[in-house]
Amino acid sequence: MISVQTALEIVSSIKKNNFEQKLPLLQCLNLLSAEEVIAPIDVPSFDNSAMDGYVCKYEDIQENSLALSTNEIPAGISNLPLLTKNTACRIFTGAPIPENADTVIPQEDVFILDGQISFLKDIQQFSHIRRKGSQTKKGAIVLTKGTILTAEYIGFLATLGIVELLVYRKPSVGIIITGKELVPLGNNIGSFQIFESNSVFLISALKSLDITPNFVVKVDDDKEQLYSIVNERITTVDLLLFTGGISVGDYDFVRPVLDTLGVEEHIYKIKQKPGKPLYIGSYKNTVVFAMPGNPSAVVMCFHIYVKFFISLCMGKFPIIKKNYGILINEYTKKSGLTHFVKVKVHNQKIEILSNQLSYQMDSYSAANAFAVLPEHQEHFQIGEKVEVIYFSV
Repeated sequence: MISVQTALEIVSSIKKNNFEQKLPLLQCLNLLSAEEVIAPIDVPSFDNSAMDGYVCKYEDIQENSLALSTNEIPAGISNLPLLTKNTACRIFTGAPIPENADTVIPQEDVFILDGQISFLKDIQQFSHIRRKGSQTKKGAIVLTKGTILTAEYIGFLATLGIVELLVYRKPSVGIIITGKELVPLGNNIGSFQIFESNSVFLISALKSLDITPNFVVKVDDDKEQLYSIVNERITTVDLLLFTGGISVGDYDFVRPVLDTLGVEEHIYKIKQKPGKPLYIGSYKNTVVFAMPGNPSAVVMCFHIYVKFFISLCMGKFPIIKKNYGILINEYTKKSGLTHFVKVKVHNQKIEILSNQLSYQMDSYSAANAFAVLPEHQEHFQIGEKVEVIYFSV
């Protein structure tokens, strides 16, 4: 067995598929950029009015008034008129500034009578004009590699006419659930059967990362059936998740099937609780995570290892939130395994919850994080500082 830290280092070193992909701008939300982007144009691309009002040349103003032109300049005009000398022209927000004009006066600051426009306030030259390139200069760096693309950032890039970006895409994921005793939700359970919940958790957890599995398949504890399904589907996704069938029992067929297919084993068994018999391997461009069948172990392995791997695929997007807090109750464990215990964290105070066994899920109704209790330490006291890993960012 290997330590948790060694396991995470191995996960970091696993060869990743090419996750860089050009996508339309509207498909880039919450992804990370995989390239630097240079502004292709100035924004604004022309001098334009910041107000509804009147445009003029400042030096033409005599005795605080000008003649009013019969022309108007709306936004989107195709033929821009020049101003005649000693006149002001009606202009609207976003409309271009004539070449021989340099000042805009807001409409609320003027008085019009008999074709003459008078100004009610002092006029400042160049006022109320959005200058070409005042937001962004052509050639400026507008996006650096590794930037999270928020809705606001995407809106900004749209002002530059950018229609697609090279980003780190989300991995495609498949799920295979094993166990003859498992019954899908919506069915009646018989004697010695249990409701299958691992796929429900995994689908929901992936959805929180904006990932929808390509497929979810349930397989009985049947080696030939499992081989057929894995052989058919393993190369169709970037990431293949198993639950159950990974220990050493007579009906645990996942590891033998993966060995038969030629999957390269990177990890099998980690010094941790729950989730000790975690398997991680790779086959061509697919990475395999085979987790134990106990539901609480599946939750832990997903948050600590699967989410970590997904973050690496997506350009190290920070989807794992760690912090420290102070214990408000004691905990004792045996030395030799790192324990990931279900806790409720509030105001940096950590409450270790009851029912920590790998089949017990009820604690998750209150838990919002795991406390990471190191391998060699046995006793944890009230007031002790420990690391926590939150379920969500």
